[in-house]
Amino acid sequence: MTQLRLDNEREATTLVNQLVEAYEADATALEVKKLTQDKVVLQLKSDFIKPARKVSIKPLLSAGPLRTLSYVAYYQPVEQKEVAQARGSQAYKHLRQLEEMGLIKREKEGRTSIVRTTPDFADNLGISHDRTSMRRQLRGIFRKLELDQMEKK
Repeated sequence: MTQLRLDNEREATTLVNQLVEAYEADATALEVKKLTQDKVVLQLKSDFIKPARKVSIKPLLSAGPLRTLSYVAYYQPVEQKEVAQARGSQAYKHLRQLEEMGLIKREKEGRTSIVRTTPDFADNLGISHDRTSMRRQLRGIFRKLELDQMEKK
């Protein structure tokens, strides 16, 4: 990772705005998107996500870990043993994978571990860091996924 040495935040904002404009002007599949908390990401434009999935070799997460991540995101903070009860014995393997990817964190509280998503999880999905807002936004995402699945049948 390269670190820029800038004089002030205004200079950083100007550079980010120039990047946004440059990517908007070019006929490219990428975009620079501003997130909450003064974060910025370079990502694939939404119009290109479905075509990219068709040529993608392997998804970042298979169905099992993705369902475990969904469970954690929706019910967080949640005890690790509760995740395992709901998702089965493979949940421990899923949690380890999700933690390695930086999407969740596990914190020891006494004899148990509490699981919650990381700020990177919310940033990657472009959703709120606030738990209540995140839950509402996730419900919307789940509904949309259900509708998409029904349309495919």
